[in-house]
Parts: sequence; C-alpha cells; structure tokens
Amino acid sequence: MKSTVKIFKYIGLGIMILLFLIISGLIVYYHLKYQSPPPLSEQVEFEFGSSSASEPADPNFVLVPVPRSIELTRETYTLPSSVRFSSVPEKREMIGRVIEQQLNLQVTTTGPVSVRFTSDNNIPRQGYNINISQEGIHIDYPDDEGLFHALVTISQIIAQTDGQLPGMNITDWPDLEVRGAMLDISRDKVPSMETLYGIVDFLTMMKYNHLQLYVEGFSFAYPSFRELWEATETPVTGEEIRQLDQYCADRFIDLVPNQNSLGHMNAWLATEQFGDLAECPDGYKLMGLIEFKSTLDVSDPRSMELVKQMTDDILPNFSSGYFNANLDEPFELGKCKNRELAGEVGVGQLYIDFVTELNNYISSKGRKMMMWGDIVSKHPEIMPQIPDDVVLLEWGYEHMHPYETNCRQYDEAGLNYMVCPGTSSWTTITGRTENMKGNIANAVGNGIKYNAKGMLLTDWGDMGHWQYWPVSYAPFVYGAALSWNYESRDDLPLATFLNRMVFRDSEGIMGDLVLDMGRYNQFEEFLMVNMTTTNMAYMFGIRDKVMIDAIFKKLQEGLFDLVGYNDELTKPLKEMFDNPGPYDYRSVIDYTATLGNMLTETNMKRPDASLIIDEYLNAVRMIHLGARTKEYIIYKRERSAAENIETLEQMHELCTTVIEEHQRLWLARNREGGLERSLASFRDLNSQIESQMDLMTGNGVSRFLRMTGEKIAAAAAAVYIGLQ
Repeated sequence: MKSTVKIFKYIGLGIMILLFLIISGLIVYYHLKYQSPPPLSEQVEFEFGSSSASEPADPNFVLVPVPRSIELTRETYTLPSSVRFSSVPEKREMIGRVIEQQLNLQVTTTGPVSVRFTSDNNIPRQGYNINISQEGIHIDYPDDEGLFHALVTISQIIAQTDGQLPGMNITDWPDLEVRGAMLDISRDKVPSMETLYGIVDFLTMMKYNHLQLYVEGFSFAYPSFRELWEATETPVTGEEIRQLDQYCADRFIDLVPNQNSLGHMNAWLATEQFGDLAECPDGYKLMGLIEFKSTLDVSDPRSMELVKQMTDDILPNFSSGYFNANLDEPFELGKCKNRELAGEVGVGQLYIDFVTELNNYISSKGRKMMMWGDIVSKHPEIMPQIPDDVVLLEWGYEHMHPYETNCRQYDEAGLNYMVCPGTSSWTTITGRTENMKGNIANAVGNGIKYNAKGMLLTDWGDMGHWQYWPVSYAPFVYGAALSWNYESRDDLPLATFLNRMVFRDSEGIMGDLVLDMGRYNQFEEFLMVNMTTTNMAYMFGIRDKVMIDAIFKKLQEGLFDLVGYNDELTKPLKEMFDNPGPYDYRSVIDYTATLGNMLTETNMKRPDASLIIDEYLNAVRMIHLGARTKEYIIYKRERSAAENIETLEQMHELCTTVIEEHQRLWLARNREGGLERSLASFRDLNSQIESQMDLMTGNGVSRFLRMTGEKIAAAAAAVYIGLQ
C-alpha cells in the first residue's frame, strides 16, 4: 500500500515538474519572441492637397472623362430654359426624354432650333462630335449611346457655366467598349432603393454603361427559398430589380445579374437544408487559420440543381443578355469529398466540368455567362476547354497585380475577357489612394493593350462593409476617366472634378481631402495588401503581441499559397513583410484628425452634405480606434497601469461613439438587415476593452498573475499556430 502511495507521489511530482518546465519554457519562448517596440520618430509635418499639384490650370469647366479633343472658340451660346431640337423622327421620343432627364430642360416644339442631331457612322461606336457656337449646339453621333454620352457631356458643361456655354468643338469616343461598376450588396450592406438610384445617376454622369450588384447568400429575395431569408434579412426583391433595370436602361446602363454559384456559398451551406452539399462538411482551415465552409460539392447533382433554381429565381428580373455566375475562390474544391477524384483528374478539371454544365444551362436561357478568372489563371491547362461565349473577369486589386502577363495570356488564347481592378476602399475605412490609382491604371492599360472587352471596377464590402459610400466616389471617377480615355491619366483634373461635379464644394476642399484620407497608410508598418494594418486591428482584436505576430506570419504564408507563388506578386510582398517599419500611431491619428477638422471648412451644395461630413467624421473615429488598439497592443507591457488605463478609456469612448454613429449612418443609406453583423467587431472590441480595464484597475498581484497567464497562453498559441 505504501509503495503504491509513493508511486503516485512520484507521478504527481513528475507531472508538476513537467508543467513547471512547460510553463517556464513558454515564458522563455515568449520573451524570445517579444520585441520591444522601437521609439517613434519626432512629430512629422503633413502635406495635404498634393493630388492637385500636377493638375492643369483650372479652366471655366472640367470634363471627366476627358474628351479626346477640345477646341475652344471665342463664341458663346446662352441655352434657353426650353429647347427645340431637330432629329430624325425615330429618335425624337428618346432625345426628348434624355434632354429633360440629363439637362433638366423643357422640350418645346416652337421657337428656333437650339440643338441639332445628325447621325454619322464614321464616328467610332459610343462616340460623338459636339459643336457649340452662337447659333446653338450641333451633335453628330454614330449610335444611341454616342448621342446619350454627348448630352451627358453637355450636362457637365451646363452645371459649371450656368447656361452660358463657351463655344467649342469636341471630338470623343471611348477606349473600352464596356465600362462597368460592381457593387457588393452581400457583405452585410444592402442599399436602399433611393441610394441605388443615386448611384446609377452618378455612374451615368461618369459614362459607365454596365452595372452589377454582387449577390451571395440572401441579399436577393429568392422566392423559392423564402424561409431561409424572410425572418432575418432585408434583401433586394425581384420587383425592385425590375424597377432598377428600367431605370438603368433609360440611362444606357446594362444592369447585369450577378450571383455566386460555387464558392462563397457560406450562407447556403450554413442552413440545415443545404449543409450536406458542402465539399468539406466539417469545415476547412483556409491559410491554416480561418474556418471555411463555402464551396459546393461539384460531384453531387443536387449542387447543380440548387444553382439552377437560384438562377431561375433571379434571371427573369433582368433584361441583360449577360449573367455573372462568379465561380471564384472555391477554396475547398477537391480538398475533402472530391479529394480522390481531384487526384485522378485534377482540380482544374473538376472546376471546368462544373463550369461547362452551368454555362450550357445559362446559354439555354439566352444569356452569356461571365465568370472570374482566378481559377483559370492558376490552372491554365483548362483554357482550351473554356466555352467560346464565356466572358472571363480578370481580377486583381493591387498595383503590382500581373495584369500584363494574364491579359497577354488571355489575348493569345483568343478568350473574351474584361479587366477587374478594385476601388481599394474595403477594409481600409477611407481607402488606399495610391494603390487605387496604380491598380486601375495597370488593369486598364493592359486591358487596352491586349484587347479586353472592357473594365469592371469592383467595390467590395469585406469585414462588415465599414467604408461609407462617398469613399468610393474618387475611385469610380478615376476608373471612368481611364477606361474612357487612358491617355488622360497624367493630367487628369481629379480633385477639381470631385470638387466641382461630385461633392459640389464651392470652397474647393473636398476633392483633395478625400484623396488625402486614403493616404493615412503611409504611417503604417508597410503598405498592406487588400487592407490597411490599422483596419487589421479589428480583425485581431486585443490579443497579445506575440500571438498576433504568430497569426500574421501564418497569414502571410497562406497569402502566398492563395496567389500561387507568382513572382510578380510574391517578391514585392515578401520584401515588404520582411522589412516592416514602426507603426506610427501618433501620425495616423494626427494626420486624419487634421483632415477631419478640415471638413468644417467645406461648403458642399448637396442634399446629403451634412451626412457626408458625419460619415467621414465617423470614419476618422474608426481609424483612431484602430490606431489606439494597435498602440495598446504594442506598448501595453512597456507602460504603467495608469498609462494603459488612460488609453483604454479613450478607446472605450471612441468605440461607444463609433457604434452609435455607425448605426445611424448605416440606416441613412441602407437597409437594416446586416447591420448587427457589421457592428459585431466593434461590440467585441468594446467587450475586450472593458475586460482590459478590469485587468488594469485590479490590484498589482492579480494584474501580475493575469498578465503572466496571458504570456503563457500567447506563447502556447504561437507554438500551436506555428505547428499548423
């Protein structure tokens, strides 16, 4: 009996020694991994408004897209409030409607002729010639779109000259046939119809002729699946789509149906009804960290049946001849149920077989299918099998994306394709201005060079869709300008046009201000891809720095896996990640605070001027909260409890205000469904702040024990993450 007791004592002692060694080892590991933050540089002096430094001298009016040729004369023409026009009889109804709609003028059948329209087939498609003299306006056009674009140009001139039109001759046509915009209405934020109509009006002014509303999950009210969305979502209905479709058609914009049909099926696969259709029913760890269940099992015929029924629900509401089935990022494809089959035929073949079957169905409905090109780029062996009528959408959202390589490859293969850059607005709060401009220029320039059908400028809403709509104005103006006239990029009066025609700021401040707002990432560790590192603070929350460093390193490795180790992307990314600078939270805060204060100096002549100011003010608060969160994580162990409490109190006040304002501002432009999901990260952060305040206000012994426990947990998590 005594010997048995001794054995258990020794076992217990051994376990205690082992635990002691493990804990000691983790603490040693923690201190080896923990790096004290470098001292910040002295306060820097900020330069603002640099975007307009290279703009041409400010004339009486600016036009964007910039026409190919403008020749001013010394004549002027005073436009009457009621205009009489001459045209061929079959165009009169359409022209009258557009004059009233775009020029806000009445049409009359009496008095002298103010505007003359003449068809001219020698002008390139969608182009026009405008002559304004003291006798009136003469427009030559090759097609209805060209006629419409001419009147849009005149509407810009009228808005800036109070009806006293300077004499001029304009010759113009677009570089790209299709100039499209894609709005994400599925990452929580579904715009109200009033907002959507306003967006269409803005796109019309910028001569866009293609619009998609990105649908995944239940942002469209599928009538066949009402029980899945009716209690929780506020989707766009079929009737609303039909109304918007007509509104777009009247403005020569093709409203193209959009629906993800293979990957990004998270919401569907989360339901009891369709959960067993997942390729990986038990989930899949993307990049070794993020739990995913998003891709359909392509071998199960019920997957195609589901997609066909979804398609049957959404298609009849659109008049477009196209349908974007998306089919991008099927992360789990061939990883679980179809692992063996993928080993036999290849993941690319699994993908193209599904694509071909769906395309046959879409074709039977009289539509041409569009799809993203990411899987095709990774599996070029399937290019010969892509159906001739499919339009590939080559997407890439960084300035160094290999557009030239991929566009050349598509062109040489004889494929129909469009280039798809991004607005760089999502997961940034106020944008990434320089990346946006470089990304769009890279995409459009190579699209023109290698015979792309057009451009589709994408505006996503990842991680709660926190960027407010006005943040995307500048990117959409820039995309419109370059896709119409690429050569205008070097002398584009972007800030001036934003002031004059978009924000209507008589003080001339807002254009530069919004572009500068997208430059706060210059004070971060590096120019992070697809987001800012300030925004990443919300992704990680308040965790120990050692743990965050381990997570970020794992994400970097996973990112390289996702992009396929393409040297054009991975080399600059690796160099950037391997050589970070300090996170200058003080400059991030001071820079954006200075810009926020300048909002009061603007004088925007828009009905939503005060709303725009409030949106940008709350965006500044979001940036400050993210910066304060990173500050706390970086300096927590370097500072006293009192200093940490001061930072936490500021964070708590900011977070509370951000939540209240985000709710109010969201409902001003959008439907309620998705709002609580968008607020979740803010609410979680607020709870973490309160927990940390409780830690810092406790007695010294409990604080020491808890912070030591945090070290041990962080080290253990870092080791575990590194082994995954």
